[in-house]
Amino acid sequence: MAETQDKFPLHTAAREGKVSVAETILKTEPKLAVREDDDGRLPIHWAASSNCIDIIILLTQIRSFDPDVQDGSGWTPLMISASLKDGEDLVNLLLQKGADVNLKNHNGQVSRRRFTILSSLRFGV
Repeated sequence: MAETQDKFPLHTAAREGKVSVAETILKTEPKLAVREDDDGRLPIHWAASSNCIDIIILLTQIRSFDPDVQDGSGWTPLMISASLKDGEDLVNLLLQKGADVNLKNHNGQVSRRRFTILSSLRFGV
């Protein structure tokens, strides 16, 4: 049986939290950081979904990094991170990198924890 090659190796590494694999891929093919997969997602969306802050940090160092990039459904990394049970550190990192809390997805929804994010910004909670 022939082994199939992964069409989206950086996406897979981000989804599975494989930091050293992601680092190697980014060193050799940094353009993969902005390549959409079949779901319209970039590696940053998968890293956010798996709450992998180390891979997000790697991706923030890419010249073309955009904290507000939307996936095929209009979700940003911040929206995804804010929906996670333990996503506070990732939310804080994305906010430090300039993520916009006011963006809406394609259905007109904002992050369900938008109020919490705004409150923590306003009151330093």
